Amino acid sequence: MKAAPVRLIVPRLPFWPKLSAEEQAVVSERAVVRRFGKGQLVSSNSSECLGIVFILEGEIRVSMTSDDGREVSLYHARKDEVCVSTASCVIRQMTFDTAVVAERDTSLLVVPAMVCARLMESNVHVRAFVFESETERFSQAVRAIQLMLFKRFDQRLASYLVSHFERSGSDEIRKTQEEIARDVNSAREVVARMLREFADKGLVEIRRGAIKLRNVEGLRKIL
Repeated sequence: MKAAPVRLIVPRLPFWPKLSAEEQAVVSERAVVRRFGKGQLVSSNSSECLGIVFILEGEIRVSMTSDDGREVSLYHARKDEVCVSTASCVIRQMTFDTAVVAERDTSLLVVPAMVCARLMESNVHVRAFVFESETERFSQAVRAIQLMLFKRFDQRLASYLVSHFERSGSDEIRKTQEEIARDVNSAREVVARMLREFADKGLVEIRRGAIKLRNVEGLRKIL
């Protein structure tokens, strides 16, 4: 099926109704759709500064890497959500280094950095939207760090499983244990051991490349 023209996609941007006719024309002309395969780097502080991205299909993960090479997952962004971490070059308040990777095959509507800078300069609604989005993502990043510092690992993993269920409505998580370990900022061996304990208690069922939730209420009690 042929992809829809960009001019038919840009009205999905959350701040589109707040743009002037001239600004809408610029966005329609300059915005592009880019596709990334699973595991492909979308953006980092050492690569191209994309601009604001709107997720058409798929999912991206935003992380930080320490000086000793340890990666910490901060948050995920999914279909119909916006990510502003990819526009750090035009957001002076965003001073920490992040990497954005496609969690699966992903299509993004990209509003280029130069257009973002122009909109933030001329349109208070866009500027407010960007700062609000940045604040929300920062809160998610702080929560990820809080879980690492202050929660037992069984609580962290249970929180991850319950959050997936509440967000998606599905009792199956189609991810490998290595992918889950990366999401919860732990080692695969630690995740595997805890999942076996959960399975022994009847809370989950371990499948090839997936985890089936058997007792969500039991997982909530761990929290």
